[in-house]
Amino acid sequence: MPHASSCDESVHAIETGLLRLKWLAAAARFQLALRRHDFALKAGFDPSQPRVPAGNPDGGQWTRDGGGSEEFSGSDSVTISDETSALWIGGEQYAQGAPRGPYPGRGPILINGQWVQPTPAQSALLAALEARADSAIRRVQDIFPEWRPTASLYSTVEGRIARARAEAEQAEVRVAEFQRNGILPGLFARESIPARGPERNFTSLERRQIYEIGSMFGCHTCGTFSAGTRSGYYFCDHQMPSALNQRGQSQRLYPQCASCSGRQGNWITRYGGGLK
Repeated sequence: MPHASSCDESVHAIETGLLRLKWLAAAARFQLALRRHDFALKAGFDPSQPRVPAGNPDGGQWTRDGGGSEEFSGSDSVTISDETSALWIGGEQYAQGAPRGPYPGRGPILINGQWVQPTPAQSALLAALEARADSAIRRVQDIFPEWRPTASLYSTVEGRIARARAEAEQAEVRVAEFQRNGILPGLFARESIPARGPERNFTSLERRQIYEIGSMFGCHTCGTFSAGTRSGYYFCDHQMPSALNQRGQSQRLYPQCASCSGRQGNWITRYGGGLK
């Protein structure tokens, strides 16, 4: 059976530290790029464009003539359908697994029964936030199909933007929780092998392959290079976990240390029935 020497453990500890530093650097670069993107969008605002006067229910919204929120009537050259069933309403798109629509970059959006035209910057930001929210929500619902972000009402374009941002953040918090507890492939997940099924009757070849992946990349959940087992072999971890794979999706095996395997089991025991 393989055993790591003290020298190997020191090397592995250094490698783990380097991986964490690389991840933090990548996260910092992403945050910087996001800030630059926001600044670029804000730079596109036209301060001379008229807005709805203060005191109006739509006060502050961009408008064509300054007299009210921008609407589309029968005299407009653009024909807007009266059909609203395709619009994003509440949490319907989550249950149906369909993308939100129409994205604001394609035209006006319906707010309180009125068609409102967002600015180009608002359209771009809203489309990005809703796509981000949809992606994170789908990841959560792969595990718990009934989960929904907490809904909030809005009466302006900025309110809808705030709602999309809040929904994205709620779902991303859940995704991060899953990754910390081994419910999704973790931040250190790199390579994996296909699982033959949900059973744990792993072959010697599968165990050896997982050991080799763990030796190169560590535990997929926490990144440690110490398996924490007597044999030195990592646990072969099903992703998604078999106990939560109610729809029988295909699974893959990742290396997982003993500590993370125990935490994963405790989490499933506590929350396997669903999230609140």
